[in-house]
Amino acid sequence: MKRTFRTWLPLGLLAWIVAIAMAATPAGTVIRNQAAALVENETYYSNTVETTVLPVCVPALGPDGTVARPGQVSNATVGGTAYLTYVLSNEGNDAFTFDLAVQADPASAWTPTSLAIYLDANRNAQVDPGEQAVTQVTLAAGESAWLVLELGVPNPASGSAWASVSATCLGGEQDAENYGEVRAVSGPALQVEKTFAPTEARPGEQVNVSLRVRNVGDAATGGAVTLGDDLQPLTGLQFVPGSATAPKGQVEYFDGATWTASEPANVQGLRLQLAGLALGEEAVLDFRMEVQPGAAPQVIENRVRASGPGGPAEATASLRILPAYGLHLGPVGNPRALPGGEGSADDRQQADLIVDQTYCFAHTLENASTAPDGFDLRVSGLPAGVDGTFNVTPTVPLSLPVHLEPGERVDFLFCVTASQVVPPFTVTLVAESAATGDTNRTYDEAVRVLAPGEVVLEKTVDPQGTVTAGTELTYTLRFENRYPIALTNAVVDDWLDPNLEYLGSTPAGAYDPVRHRVRWQPADVPAGGSWRAELRVRVKDGVPDDTLIENAFTLQSDETPNTLVSPTTRTPVWSSALLLEKRVSPREVRLGDAVHYTLRVHNPGTAALALALTDTPDPALRYIAGSARPSEPTASGGKLVWTGLTVGPGETLEVTYDLRVVAGASGTLHNVALAEGEGRSGAAVASGEARARVRVAEEVFLSRRATILGRVFLDVGRDGRYDPGVDVALPGARVVLADGRQAVTDAEGRYAFRDLEGGVWLVALDAASAPFPPLPHPEALGDGYRHRVAAYGLTVSDFPLAGPRGAIDAVRETQVFYGPLTLSKKVVPLGEGRFRVVLHLVSGEPMPGLVVRDPLPGGGERVFELDDFEGERTLTYDLEGAPVLTDPDVRWGGGR
Repeated sequence: MKRTFRTWLPLGLLAWIVAIAMAATPAGTVIRNQAAALVENETYYSNTVETTVLPVCVPALGPDGTVARPGQVSNATVGGTAYLTYVLSNEGNDAFTFDLAVQADPASAWTPTSLAIYLDANRNAQVDPGEQAVTQVTLAAGESAWLVLELGVPNPASGSAWASVSATCLGGEQDAENYGEVRAVSGPALQVEKTFAPTEARPGEQVNVSLRVRNVGDAATGGAVTLGDDLQPLTGLQFVPGSATAPKGQVEYFDGATWTASEPANVQGLRLQLAGLALGEEAVLDFRMEVQPGAAPQVIENRVRASGPGGPAEATASLRILPAYGLHLGPVGNPRALPGGEGSADDRQQADLIVDQTYCFAHTLENASTAPDGFDLRVSGLPAGVDGTFNVTPTVPLSLPVHLEPGERVDFLFCVTASQVVPPFTVTLVAESAATGDTNRTYDEAVRVLAPGEVVLEKTVDPQGTVTAGTELTYTLRFENRYPIALTNAVVDDWLDPNLEYLGSTPAGAYDPVRHRVRWQPADVPAGGSWRAELRVRVKDGVPDDTLIENAFTLQSDETPNTLVSPTTRTPVWSSALLLEKRVSPREVRLGDAVHYTLRVHNPGTAALALALTDTPDPALRYIAGSARPSEPTASGGKLVWTGLTVGPGETLEVTYDLRVVAGASGTLHNVALAEGEGRSGAAVASGEARARVRVAEEVFLSRRATILGRVFLDVGRDGRYDPGVDVALPGARVVLADGRQAVTDAEGRYAFRDLEGGVWLVALDAASAPFPPLPHPEALGDGYRHRVAAYGLTVSDFPLAGPRGAIDAVRETQVFYGPLTLSKKVVPLGEGRFRVVLHLVSGEPMPGLVVRDPLPGGGERVFELDDFEGERTLTYDLEGAPVLTDPDVRWGGGR
């Protein structure tokens, strides 16, 4: 049988249609698919995908045959008529009309005088009165029709002719290779027919088999005729004992070795022995065959042969074995729930649940079909607050539908998680066949749902706090089962930090050096029971400072598959101690003196520390506000405390500050400092105490004079200190004392007030001469242009100013010599499109009528007249625009 199909269907759709052909899904059927998720007994659906089954025309005409191997062989007398029998089946999914045609093969020895196809209504392989020739047959899906090809034999004729009947769909699908052979003979002519009724059967069903031999020649056979059927090739079929009947002739049986007239236990062949057949006489042999359980879906063809005078003659018949579908769902390893069966106690599983713990019921699904099938799974009966999923493992979901081969099984889990305490409940699991819609059920029962938190885990470490490398630690692991149920198959794991060395444990655990894990398997811990272990480890040598070693253990059991984790212990490691040094200058002081202290903290460790310094000075010492570097301390309870400091690995931090000797000071004054560090890991590191002392001289009431000097500059680094080459000195700025004395900064931005009475002075910077905002300063008052300066001896009070943001332009400078006169000129950018011109004159002898002319960048000049100039003088003026350095001109002695 040769079938051809047009490929206008998409390949994927065609493959899908072929896959469902056995199920004969009717054309026009709409298959809807929608995913569903069950969350807390609420079902959430995806969008619906619809697939419409298209009509598919599939003709099946048989028996198949070729010229070389015809499906049937018939004998006919010269000038007579031969008959070839066919069965046409509609294997499509809708009603179709099939065009019928017949053709003789060119290799035939003679040409038939007539070729016609008849509908064999009574299936007797003959053309009976009233039966009409047909060229079309309309069949419903799955329906079959018996056909007879009538073929006229010419006279004279000898040899064989071959003819084939074809069935064609409107769309071109065709079954065309169905050749039969007709031999032209004189005298007797045997014709054979074989039929299965019905032509389709499932495992366990029986079919009737009919063998018919007829003498269609023009003379009696004149000798014995044998009609035989070999049953050995009929895989999946078995002869029904005692079913063979024949009105005439002798029935004989073949057991695989010999023929006998008595029926053997295993019949593998049948034959009908006839003494002969008269002209037009026929003989029939009927028997039954049963499709065996487990027989695979297939089409079985069987050939019958008649031999003797007028023969041989052959005929072929086909039987389609249909799938037998079945499914079973039950507890794992027992999908058929034996011995009780479906719905019995053997089909139920029970368990106690714990809130927030996932429990998985194990199941097995079996495809008891003789064909592949797909199965969907669904569940009902989940109460609110309980989720359920189908899984392969507790964490890997099961893909649905499940596709299984015949007899194949699959194990899976139905995992439930309760988010709250609920009453006992039973869920029903349903498996449904995609082929038939048949279902099978099994049941999972939650006997109790227990509240969470009744397994208490504890973890401690000894010693606690910061330790050094090489320290031995003892961890204590303990958990208590407060539930009314045992914890079965418990497993405790402790994953050690890489910086720890395993020493041992009690009771002995299994140490895995690759995973660096210690495992205990306490097995079952009864209700109300507890478990305890000690684990000994050592901090490895060379562990870097500021390493934090954390440790916790985990617990799992059948009842608590979601891992329980103990509290975490934290052990900082720091092996180095802070080094603190304290210096004081001067060591002998008088009342009112400032004493300068220096604290040096060295961190020999390998990690940075957040540092806190505490200094406890003698009550006769008072901190001088603003004197500390790099930051101000907090004064509280007679202590000076610095926080927010950081000292890097291997670095030394220096803190300086000044204390003043106040009234009541005498003898020796002591103060004590302490440094405390904390690493990122929480490691606490402390130094020893560092002490310093000064002696108070007896002559504390000497009067002293003072000098205040300082510098006005643009503080580029914003650190409050003048850095040559980085910061920009501001010449020409006016500085005023509270008593009216004034000073103008020189070319280096310096000023000085000498021979002052010792004490507190107010020093002010003229904002008009220095148009930049002051930066924070410990002596600053108000807006920062005024300083409150305690002047004793030589005292420095700088005015750091905030220069323009961004890059500072370079200061342009030139210097010229005119005889005894040296003239230096600088151009200092002030920002915002302004700059300052600074002229600094130095002469060692009088210069009468001195005139300085300084050209302006845009034209014109600035003129300064100085009579009898001698010494030093600084001249300044401000301009707008980009800084440009021009060359000044000098004249003296009355010249212009």
